[in-house]
This record gives sequence, C-alpha cells and structure tokens, in this order.
Amino acid sequence: MIGPVTNVEAGLIGGATISFGHLTDYLKDTGEDFKLINTQRIPTGPGRLLNPFYIILKVLTCIFWADVIFLNSSRGGTKYLVPILYLLAKIFNLKFVFRPFGGDIKDYTAKYNRWQKWLFKNTALKADIFFLQTKELMAYYADSNANTIQFSTSRRKPIENVLRGDRPYHRRFVYLGFINKAKGIDHLLAAAKELGKDYDVHIYGPIKDKGYEAIFKAHPKIYQGPLYRNRVLSTLRFYDVLVLPTHYRGEGYPGVIIEAYSLGLPVISTRWKAIPEILKDGETGLLIDPKSTDQLVAAMKHFNKNNYLEYSENAMDYFDHNFEVNQVTKQAITAIKNLLKK
Repeated sequence: MIGPVTNVEAGLIGGATISFGHLTDYLKDTGEDFKLINTQRIPTGPGRLLNPFYIILKVLTCIFWADVIFLNSSRGGTKYLVPILYLLAKIFNLKFVFRPFGGDIKDYTAKYNRWQKWLFKNTALKADIFFLQTKELMAYYADSNANTIQFSTSRRKPIENVLRGDRPYHRRFVYLGFINKAKGIDHLLAAAKELGKDYDVHIYGPIKDKGYEAIFKAHPKIYQGPLYRNRVLSTLRFYDVLVLPTHYRGEGYPGVIIEAYSLGLPVISTRWKAIPEILKDGETGLLIDPKSTDQLVAAMKHFNKNNYLEYSENAMDYFDHNFEVNQVTKQAITAIKNLLKK
C-alpha cells in the first residue's frame, strides 16, 4: 500500500491523505495483510526529492512478500512512480493497481510530451486495475482498453454523538478546505459581506495563498484557522450548510462534500468538473456557476426554516446509499481479490 499519510505538523491534511487514511484504516479493521509505504516520508524541504528513492527501496524490501503493488498518488506519482512500479510488478510477477487522486488526471496527462504519453499509455493504462474517482473519468477512459473501476471518495458514517439530529435552521454557513483563490474564497468573502450580520459565515483550512493572511486580519470573525481530521465532523455539526464555490483544476469528488452529507448538511457548490455528479441540484444542495458572487448570495438566501429539513434529510440519505466508506472500499478490495483469484 503506497500513498500519502496525514502529517499535521507538515500541513499534509488534504483530501488525498484523508482518503488514503480511510483506505488503510479499513484494511486494518478487516485484518488484511499489508505493508504501508508513505509517499511523503520526507514531507518538507529539499529532502522531499528523496521520497521516490525511499519508496522504491521500501518496495524492493517487500517485493518477495507481496502479491500486489497498490499505488495511490496525485500527478507527481503518475509521471514518475507509475512507470517504475509497473515495471517492478511485471519483473516480479505481481499485480499492479493504480489509483490517482482527484479528477484532473486526463487534463495533466494531456500536457505530457510524446515520450511521457507513451509511458502513460503503456504503464498506467495497462495496470491490472486502474481505479478512477469520477464517472467523467470512467467515460473518458472507456475506449482506452484499460481495466477501469470507479473508486469514489468515501467517508465513515459518524458516530451517534456527532450526528446532527433534527434541529432548527440558523443561517450558519461553513467552508472547509485549502485557502486559495481557486477555491472561490474571494467570492465567499464578498457574499458574506453582502449578507451581513444575519448570516454566520466561517472559513476553516490551511492558508495556501499568503495574501489571505492580511485579508483575514480584517475579517477576524470569519477565518477560524485550520481544521484537522479528528475535528472535522465535530465542528461541521454546528453549521447548517457547507459552501464550496470552487474552480480548482484538481477537483474530483471533494471529500468535504461527502463529510457534510454524512451529517445531514446540504451543500452549495459549483458546476465544475465532476461536482454535479455528486450534488443533486435542488435535493442535496444547490449548484451555482463558478466565479459568481451573485449566484452564491442567492443560493445562501434560498435556504430557510421551511425547506431546510428536507434538504438535510436528502443529504444524509444520499450519503448512506453512496458514500459510506465500508461499502465503497469493500468493493475496491474485493475487485483486487478477484484479480488475484484469476
């Protein structure tokens, strides 16, 4: 099992590390036999350049024990690790499984040079299983002859003491994620200003674009700082609606949407990438156009005490039937086991 492990001190707390953590937690809980290799063993500084060498060395130490090499990675791993690990798998007669995070693999691989495209076609697309996050990607690679299987973002069902229950709507809106321009933070700040004191709007997450540090000093009640994995659900439960006005290029199925659904929070997000696949407009939340402050304000005003409960119940029901981690991960692991039986 190769992938990024959450590291709070180094700021590695994003969706990829959380999704990989849920996968490895499931394997531990079900007693599966695996060895874990952290792709971010050296998380910061110039030493990060040594991570690929560490990964390959660790793989070589495990290779006579293993049946499967399972790589979970983002764009860097797609370019550099996939060809090497695919080759090692073939040399040592192992299965190679690849799961790219996010929804933009088709976009960044389209910019590869001719040699890189050849490598991608003859390694990643020839993986024994090529897990993809979204329906959009499944359709895109349908004619590639790759063995594609959808592996959606998933989350654990909250324990009873953090579930929301039926409670009144209080105009409390929350954003959780990286703080940068591509996540639509400017539009959310403008919407909060227009809505005024009758609405509570809070922003959580690590600041990636440094300019926001000065902006948040002028809005001290809006920015609440970073929020780590063990506090996500216990914090989200105090809000009514999640707001994600993103136009970030790497967006797939944002984990925070799934987390919001698990608590019964409806979601306002954008018609962007694969998000419309998991946000049922008018049922589990509202879709708006990217970069539209006016539509964001209108969507936030749409929720009221009369319609909120139905949205909330729809969101929780949608989670239960589509995104519960044990259901989703069991299907993926079963696919790998069936591969080994063959």
